[in-house]
Amino acid sequence: MDQQLDRIKVLYVDDEEGNLMAFRASFRRDFDVHVALNAKEALDWLETHPVHVVISDQRMPGMNGTDFLSIVRTRWPKAVRLLLTGFSDLQAVVDAINLGGIHAYITKPWDPTDLKLRIEQAHEIHELRDEKERLLNSYRQVFDASGDPIIMLDTNGKILEANPAAVQLIKLDKPALLRTGFDQFVVDHLAVAQRMRTHRKGNIFRDVEVTLRTPDGRTIDCLITATLIGRTAEGTRMYQAMIKDITDRKQQQLYLEKLNRDLDKRVNVRTKQLLEALDDLGAFSYSVAHDLRSPLKNIKVMSEHLGSMAALRGDEEERDLSQRIHKNASRLINLVDNLLRFARTDSRTVESLEIDACGVAQESIRDLAIQHESVEFILPKPGEAMIHADPSMLRVVLDNLFGNAVKFTREKPKPRIELGYAHRDGADILWVKDNGVGFESDKNEQLFGVFKRLHASDRFEGTGIGLALVSRIMKKHGGWCWAEGVPDQGATIYIRFPAKGTDQELRRAG
Repeated sequence: MDQQLDRIKVLYVDDEEGNLMAFRASFRRDFDVHVALNAKEALDWLETHPVHVVISDQRMPGMNGTDFLSIVRTRWPKAVRLLLTGFSDLQAVVDAINLGGIHAYITKPWDPTDLKLRIEQAHEIHELRDEKERLLNSYRQVFDASGDPIIMLDTNGKILEANPAAVQLIKLDKPALLRTGFDQFVVDHLAVAQRMRTHRKGNIFRDVEVTLRTPDGRTIDCLITATLIGRTAEGTRMYQAMIKDITDRKQQQLYLEKLNRDLDKRVNVRTKQLLEALDDLGAFSYSVAHDLRSPLKNIKVMSEHLGSMAALRGDEEERDLSQRIHKNASRLINLVDNLLRFARTDSRTVESLEIDACGVAQESIRDLAIQHESVEFILPKPGEAMIHADPSMLRVVLDNLFGNAVKFTREKPKPRIELGYAHRDGADILWVKDNGVGFESDKNEQLFGVFKRLHASDRFEGTGIGLALVSRIMKKHGGWCWAEGVPDQGATIYIRFPAKGTDQELRRAG
């Protein structure tokens, strides 16, 4: 039964019964064959029996093959039509092509093999038409049900078809929409044409931004993707355009851009105010520190003089008080000098050069107020520790690190201080390591704060600014510093300089 349903159904019409019998005998095993003696009989049978292929003789009484196939074309367009005719019936063939829309004509007497091939080809066309119709029906369902507006238009902008979502978007009834050119809704045609050129990829124009103005005066921002899907009956190109309404998104984007512009303005104003306040604060700090230095120096000199006079008189109490005043005045002068140095660091620009850290370290050690023989200094060999840094700033860093190392190792019988160097991950790293008193590891973050001290001032003097100054200088270089330590086993301060490629950025940052 299934095989019977799958067979090609063929209707053959001929007024000669012998031809009908011959046709049935030749093809009954290959096809599901039906025959009719005239056009009327065939038309009556077709009313209740759909077929794949209709074959008709041209010369028949009452109605010829051309007229018969013309009626079949109108009433059963899916059936593929073939015409049997003689060599002398050329006009009949022309009429059959124009009126009956035949797939092919076959000359008499027909060859069974050739006719069988023609029937199979006709059936393939019938199946392709069926498949095309199924696809069109499926597409029509998707087209009509789509929530996104879709229109069909040609290269002239004529709207050929529109789905309900497109009608809803434009707010125009479908017949009126199909009478209107799409370009009548487009704002700024030249800009849209330019965007189409830049968004084209093959036969697709993807995500072209278009602004539409509807008949009721609304403005709609859209993204349109147009795809070439074929040609119209007139031969012009036909496109499917899918429209996505982005009006709300566009309005939100414009609102965010306005907020960002306003925020930028406010940030710029606040930044300017902050910089002015910092400049004023820096000038004030520098002025205060500078003005304090002179009277403190006078106090130091006067206390020293009073101490000398007290020693001559043998007044031990006065001499002790003078020494205390002298000591604290010296400490305050040292603090003021460090504050001035700290303030000047902010206003300086980093001038990064390739320098030998060993040479700078040797100069720093020579200027230390200690007996060098009592401290073991371990330095890299000349040329081994080449880094990119500001020479004067590096000197300040090493002065502070060596000064701290000397101070915190003075209670050790054999003080040892090492300057190390390594090149890691494109950066230069120096460290100063000592075997001094060290510190608790959980307090290493406090080391680089201003006025932060981890040891009592009566045991180890200092202002709490030295390592803060080191940290500030390293930040100006685009680097950083960190510390490691163990109580009574020493400490190591690391400083990391960025690679040479960032020199220009460092100067701008400075």
